[in-house]
Amino acid sequence: MASKAQVEKAIFEREGFRVELELFEGKRQALPAYEYEVMAPHRWKVSDWKNARLTEYVLLVKGITIYRGDGTPIPRDLQLGNLRDTYYEAVYGSLQPPAASS
Repeated sequence: MASKAQVEKAIFEREGFRVELELFEGKRQALPAYEYEVMAPHRWKVSDWKNARLTEYVLLVKGITIYRGDGTPIPRDLQLGNLRDTYYEAVYGSLQPPAASS
């Protein structure tokens, strides 16, 4: 079993994006550990990821907020690759590769 913070940290470490779980009031605080070893495919949408990887949490979690790299919640369903890119963009700026020097 894991705490809410441990599950949120494990998701960030494996999937490359931050989440916040909203637990039901009065429910136990222990959650199943997030035990996936590798990140979900970049082409999956956030909704696909939730359906495939959060099934163990359905009865324990009232909601989940998923954050872009700049710390704002995502406004709509995104491909995971595009969501992960926002973390790179928040730190390094442009997603374009550096211009080749001649």
